[in-house]
Amino acid sequence: MAASADVIPRRPTLLLIVVLSLLFLLMSFSSRTRVVGETRTLFERTVMTILSPVPTAVNWVGTTASDMYHGYLDMRRSVVENALLHRQLARLTAENLKLRQSAADLRRLRSLLSYSDQFSMQTSLAQAIMLDTSGPFKSVIIDRGSGGGVEINDTVVNANGLIGRVVLTTKDMAKVQLMIDNNCSVGALIERTRRQGVVRGNDAGGAQMFDVPALADVQAGDTVLTAGIDGIFPKGIPVGTIVQAQKGQNLFKSITVRPTVDFGNIEEVIVIHTRKIPPEIVRYAP
Repeated sequence: MAASADVIPRRPTLLLIVVLSLLFLLMSFSSRTRVVGETRTLFERTVMTILSPVPTAVNWVGTTASDMYHGYLDMRRSVVENALLHRQLARLTAENLKLRQSAADLRRLRSLLSYSDQFSMQTSLAQAIMLDTSGPFKSVIIDRGSGGGVEINDTVVNANGLIGRVVLTTKDMAKVQLMIDNNCSVGALIERTRRQGVVRGNDAGGAQMFDVPALADVQAGDTVLTAGIDGIFPKGIPVGTIVQAQKGQNLFKSITVRPTVDFGNIEEVIVIHTRKIPPEIVRYAP
């Protein structure tokens, strides 16, 4: 037991002696292996060879991480800027559409106002709020009624020509029968020859001109105007253009008329407050 107690304390001393001996041998070996003119020992060169890729790797990792971080920041900034540009583009597009619409409205109103100045009768501007060209009764509803002076049989036009006549009114609205309705008859004449007839709608977006003699001079391209002889429509309003004139089965020609008004695109209109012929004069017979 006494012998064992003497051995145990000596083990750390022995281990220290062994480590110091190894370090001395390594230093001696490194000193002997120094190359002439070389400031580094073989040990130093070995360590540097082994560890030289480490700075390069660390630098690459650092550069890559920095590039990725800045790339991420640039991407986030680009996404934000792109979203902002999209919002600005949408806003500018909407403003551009409004300006274009306003300019178009202004041109139409100027055209309507200049056209309404041609009539000696009182006129009013109105807006179409409902259009029906597919039903059995072709009509348009406007936003002006008896409260605005609109009466039954007032003529409705736009800058292109005849639209129709008022057939029903309320205080704020009025219903207009379109000239392309087959129950609407318009006293008309051919501008070039002054030959008179009656224009009626054909329920297909066009019209026919009736009561023109078969021997009358009628040509495609002739302009048809209101004749002012039906007691409703004033004289001289454009009605349409003749597209076909053929000899009919009886004593009259078969004439197809293309209206000057695009009935699929009615917006602002002019209501002409025409002079009405009193019924007692119409019915009077001596």
